[in-house]
Amino acid sequence: MFSLRFLLRQLSPFVVRATLAPGRDLCPAQTELLYDQKLLLADHLYLGDLSSSSEVLARAVPQPGTVVFLTGAVDAPLPPEPPEGCTLVLFACSMPKLYNTLSEYTGRIAAWRQEFQALTDHGGGLHATVALTARLAGFPTLLLDQTGRVVAGDGMAQSTYLASQTAATGALTAQTVEAIFSTAGADGSSFWDVPGTELRIYGCAFSCDGAPTGMILIESRRQAVCTDLQALCTCSADILCRRLLSQDLDRLGSSSKLFQQCWADIVEQRLTGTADIRDALSHMPYPVDAFVQVGVITFDGSSGIPYNYLLARLREIFPNTNIAVYRKDVVILLSYAQRTFRPELPGRASLTALLERYGGFLALSNGTRKLESLSSMFLLARRTATLGQALRNAPKERIFFHEDYSVYCIIDLCVQRYMEFKGNDDVLYLIHPAVIHLTRYDRDHHSSLRDVLYYYLINDRNLVKTAAATYMHRNTVINKVNKIMELLDLDLEDGNLRQRLILSCQFIRYYENVMKREFRP
Repeated sequence: MFSLRFLLRQLSPFVVRATLAPGRDLCPAQTELLYDQKLLLADHLYLGDLSSSSEVLARAVPQPGTVVFLTGAVDAPLPPEPPEGCTLVLFACSMPKLYNTLSEYTGRIAAWRQEFQALTDHGGGLHATVALTARLAGFPTLLLDQTGRVVAGDGMAQSTYLASQTAATGALTAQTVEAIFSTAGADGSSFWDVPGTELRIYGCAFSCDGAPTGMILIESRRQAVCTDLQALCTCSADILCRRLLSQDLDRLGSSSKLFQQCWADIVEQRLTGTADIRDALSHMPYPVDAFVQVGVITFDGSSGIPYNYLLARLREIFPNTNIAVYRKDVVILLSYAQRTFRPELPGRASLTALLERYGGFLALSNGTRKLESLSSMFLLARRTATLGQALRNAPKERIFFHEDYSVYCIIDLCVQRYMEFKGNDDVLYLIHPAVIHLTRYDRDHHSSLRDVLYYYLINDRNLVKTAAATYMHRNTVINKVNKIMELLDLDLEDGNLRQRLILSCQFIRYYENVMKREFRP
């Protein structure tokens, strides 16, 4: 696509009449000659000669947003105004003149796209893309996130407006962003004349997977523009968006690659001592504090993962945090000045929505100050993510703390060792017979006594809490507890017995939900 207004300025001596659709500037690059079409599409540019195309234009039904150029508008009667939302431009020049001008501009845009693609194919990141945009434009260029915060810039020494606006806070004010994009079309492109100056800001806002992600701005002088800056903004925004959505791990930014290599060295035991690991982490993009906690995001494999975009969104939620991709998982190294067992996660709702969109699950290890244990923390967190998916209490739960599943991690290790030792998976022999008995009773009577026993015990035999945990009425819980006592005849005042029964209930939950085994009598 190219800027319609820019094209009309280049052909202004030949423009007889121009009726432009409000709020629409980008013109489709896909051209088609008018001949006998019955429907004119919004994503096509239709070309025709006024003398031979007026009847076709009168018969055809245009979609909102249709663009039509007619040449030869000298002596022939002019057609009526187009329907609302459509663009019709009449030129006095010949068809070859119009066609060659269009070819020149579409060819220039195609050349820009080639340069952008070549840059990203060779690993050029966001900063390099902005630098190329500034070079092609010949004017200062800024890349901002969706809140107006500066991500990258180039040529800002020549800027007289954007540089001063972002100098104090590193971001454009919401009022300035609104002024620039108040007339933006559906494609996100817009321009704004800075009041009292000769400056014009061209911009294009872009979204990734439907979520607003950023905006590219070019600051120019109105009288000095000889390049279609609106189309250039759109090309740049398109490549930035596609790069963010890329699933190619080789195109991650340099800061991500630096931490990625460091993390691989830690997990794969090329770095083992505390001093060596501390020294390596000291060179990471963000400083690491005394206590560290490993977060691991795993994916269910249902769709391709746009790692660049995902990491950009995660950096918004976890600012000043080292984040990288390791073997198709995302690793987040959280750090704190003081020990914390269960930190409050910022932006938990948006984080959960992001995980849900890509089939992701985040597991967080316990905190540690022993850097040599980071590899173990990573492995435990990754296993927690798997266990959490199988054992979570709510279907929409996607964030798991290792401490909530640590007993299941112990059971997991026990089962693996048992199967290696015995050569079979008959781990039910490790469970208290009373829990086996309740499981058999539940199967035969379609009841839930085992679950009631489990929640009754972990809630310290509090009937109100047990009722809440099992979504039952308190009287129902009383009746079920009485039935359990009748069936088992156990002394629940014995603390060791209660611990054994709780562990056995957790063991059989693991057996059924993680091992996917059915209970056999």
